[in-house]
Amino acid sequence: MTMKFNWGTGIFIVLAIIFLAVIGFYIFLTNLGTHLVEENYYEKELAFQDRIDKQNNTLAMQGKISLRQEPGTLVIQFPSLDPGSEPSGSVWFYRPSDQEKDFTVPLQLNDSLIQTIDISKIGKGKWIIKMDWEMGGKEYYFEETLIINQ
Repeated sequence: MTMKFNWGTGIFIVLAIIFLAVIGFYIFLTNLGTHLVEENYYEKELAFQDRIDKQNNTLAMQGKISLRQEPGTLVIQFPSLDPGSEPSGSVWFYRPSDQEKDFTVPLQLNDSLIQTIDISKIGKGKWIIKMDWEMGGKEYYFEETLIINQ
């Protein structure tokens, strides 16, 4: 007995393939891990004006903060500070592609207004360095993208 192939059979096969593709795509999407880039994203968005004010305070500082890579370390250089003003805050290493690699270190400048941070084990790639500190009653914020290739 031979099966006769006609238009009805062809349409049924095409619709069955489309149906299976849609079901397969749905299963794929439901198993895909989803997460926001940052935790508490909406709360941080509401505090965005505070960040703008902090960035304006940073821009008003005399001199600029500089970041430079040296073999295995990141060197943060602050400009000259007012006498008696000691910054206290943190440096956040933010990895956009993998939030589990994010980490924070306290801001601790030496007498030359320099902080060195070991970056030899954090992995190559794009990092966003976010510094948030308070000094002399004002709050400051600095952010810079860094490509670590060591």
